Amino acid sequence: MGKEVGKFLFYTFSLSWILWGGLAILSQFNLLKFGTPLSIIIFILGGIAPGISEIWLKKKYSSKKEFKSFIRNIKNPRHPLAWYLFTIGLAFIACFLPTLWGGATKEQPLYLALIYFPIMIIGGGLEEIGWRGYLQPALQKRWSAFTSTLIVGGIWAIWHLPLWFVVGSNQMSMNFLWFTLMALALSFLMTVIYQFTKSIFLCIIFHALINSFWEVYLPNTNVSSGFLTLMLAFVIFTAFESYRNKNLQFLQG
Repeated sequence: MGKEVGKFLFYTFSLSWILWGGLAILSQFNLLKFGTPLSIIIFILGGIAPGISEIWLKKKYSSKKEFKSFIRNIKNPRHPLAWYLFTIGLAFIACFLPTLWGGATKEQPLYLALIYFPIMIIGGGLEEIGWRGYLQPALQKRWSAFTSTLIVGGIWAIWHLPLWFVVGSNQMSMNFLWFTLMALALSFLMTVIYQFTKSIFLCIIFHALINSFWEVYLPNTNVSSGFLTLMLAFVIFTAFESYRNKNLQFLQG
């Protein structure tokens, strides 16, 4: 398991950081402006690196049956309506509630989140093929869901780091500590979704929804707001894990 995780992280970070690092250097020297078609292509390719890396590794090292099952999980939309409503509601709550304590400001009409959503599948959602589709369940073979979530959330935040050096990127105006707290918070919420559904597809949907709602409820990226969101996510995670564990104990007699 350790070698597999190491390979995934090596290929993911190498691919993303080479692309994003190159973009940062080019933007710092004003050789390429962020927002141009080429810069967006580089940005997106770096962003989907976790998915590309894991699909390639699965193809290379897994059986045909395992690989087909993995791909089927990525694109399988067949889930109960209740889980779609839950996923949408959870993403909305995570983005809307900070407006109540000054952690976000409503900048655009809510319906625009629907327009952004398909774009955000590529601009964020597909990361989950690697993070929740592989890394989270791989770590849970050794550690608890709580510990594994903390590890994935921390790695996920650090992985984004080169974007803070890309002139013109959204990240340049963000507080990195706030972003780390949010990465942990969202990781706990996605663990809830994955623990109950084992669905990579729904995690992709959730991630894309978060990015879409953030275009409507613009985060103020202050640390206290990030901490409150993390506490909220932890309470939700604890409640659902407690419920899941009780049901497992009941089924096991």
